[in-house]
Amino acid sequence: MKIVVPLDGSNAGFKVIHHAIELASLYGDEVVLLNIQPSLQELGLPTIKKGGHMLQGEGVKYSAKVRIGIPAMEIIAESNDKETRFIAMAVGKGKEEAIGSVSKQVLLLAKCPVLLIPEHAE
Repeated sequence: MKIVVPLDGSNAGFKVIHHAIELASLYGDEVVLLNIQPSLQELGLPTIKKGGHMLQGEGVKYSAKVRIGIPAMEIIAESNDKETRFIAMAVGKGKEEAIGSVSKQVLLLAKCPVLLIPEHAE
């Protein structure tokens, strides 16, 4: 099974990795780091590398992917199979609402559980 962890390069996104490590260790799951970019010109390799460094030596399997497209749609596409236990992601940067727009779209469209982690979570 896998835990999909979308990363947008924000500190809140990277904090999710610690929670994903803990849960992946309990379940024996793979953590899939996912970065979505609007075009090939803006590949998110630095974000994926930083996330990978956080997972090294933690005793959990992980992989990393950069996808091109609309963030919520690509997160759903990556998690839309029987092997996904859940999506773990930051709450987002909602300005007027409690959660960000991508998080909200993922909650509405996901076929698997979604774990939203606030930036201040321990």
